[in-house]
Amino acid sequence: MTDPRDPDAASDSRRRVAAIERTALRLLAGLFAGIALSAALAVSHYVVGAVLGAVLAALLAGATLGFLFGIPRALTVALPGADGHAGGNNGGGFTHNTNLEQISDWLTKIVVGIGLVEAQSIGIAFQGLSRQVALEWGLGANGAASAGFVLLASLLFGFIGFYIWTRTAFVYYLEHNETAVAGERRDREAAERRAHQAEADAARAKEQAEQAERDTLAERQRKAEAERQALLAREQAEQAARQTEEAEKQTQQAQRETDLYSRMAGYLDSGTVEPLRVLKRRDTKDWVKALAEGSPEHHVEHSVDSLESEWNSDPNLGRFGGAPIARQRELSAQVQPLDDAGSTCAVTIRVRSLDPARPLTGTVTIHLHPTFHQMVREVPVVDGQAELRIVAAGVFTIGAEADGGETRLELNLATLPDLPAAFAAR
Repeated sequence: MTDPRDPDAASDSRRRVAAIERTALRLLAGLFAGIALSAALAVSHYVVGAVLGAVLAALLAGATLGFLFGIPRALTVALPGADGHAGGNNGGGFTHNTNLEQISDWLTKIVVGIGLVEAQSIGIAFQGLSRQVALEWGLGANGAASAGFVLLASLLFGFIGFYIWTRTAFVYYLEHNETAVAGERRDREAAERRAHQAEADAARAKEQAEQAERDTLAERQRKAEAERQALLAREQAEQAARQTEEAEKQTQQAQRETDLYSRMAGYLDSGTVEPLRVLKRRDTKDWVKALAEGSPEHHVEHSVDSLESEWNSDPNLGRFGGAPIARQRELSAQVQPLDDAGSTCAVTIRVRSLDPARPLTGTVTIHLHPTFHQMVREVPVVDGQAELRIVAAGVFTIGAEADGGETRLELNLATLPDLPAAFAAR
């Protein structure tokens, strides 16, 4: 058989089936026309009408027997599988009607059985029929053999012709129709399977898309978390860097202050004068606050404004005559910066005699700024001069009393040349 899925084969099969249908219709039309013509001629007393009627009747009887003997024993066709081979079922949702097949089987057995058993009776009956037909045809009693031959030939011709047609064209016709129905059913089922598969693929694709979206969202969240962690780590690193930088600055500041204290300790005479109480702050307000925090001996709470006013004051100005030289005595000072900024300086104060005949003796009273501890210092005269070393953070007026208070000297540090700018500005 041809493959129903092949378009060319299917078209050829349809043409063959159409040809079979046309042939069957033509045969039926011819038989009907012959029967009608023979009947008309017989009624009109034409012998040819009787002959045609008898021949057609014999042909029809033979064709009927040939059709019954030639009916196929299986009217179902196996459904082609997906691979093109015959499947194991008929592919249908119903059971084929096999009544005609069963009747054909029964009748053929009955006809054969009766023919074998009643062969003699059948022969006698056929001889009687032949004589009767011969009389009808006008052949007389001697024409029985010819009439019997024509009837038997017509019967055999109808039997053999329809038997062959039933075993070939009719079988092909049945197989084609069954295959077409099975193919349509197969195509419908395949379409349904494809539809189900498409739905399953769509559902799977949707699930995969949703999973991909979830994965994308999770990846985006992981990236956001990683960025947040990176930002946090960056901030922590920057904070650590700032803390390290601040610690380095504090270390450098502490080192500078340590160096400053070391220079101050090396400069100051031990027991002669105390260093400034606060050296960490350099501007006036902070310095005043530091002085306020470090004045427990006054037992007086000073406001920031009063301490700032005290810092900015210069009470010794004009109290000691306004001149650094008087009665052959000279008050001088030497200023040396102790830090890079020049805001803290070592000040060496000296009082000496300008007249060798009148050397300086005893002690000299030196008056410092009120912000100093012991603003009045008693300095002994050694080798003809009194020397006091102090550390100061700004200019002020120094007063000195020598010769038991008879000689009064005054020196404003602001009048000294080549002062550090930061020191002179305070």
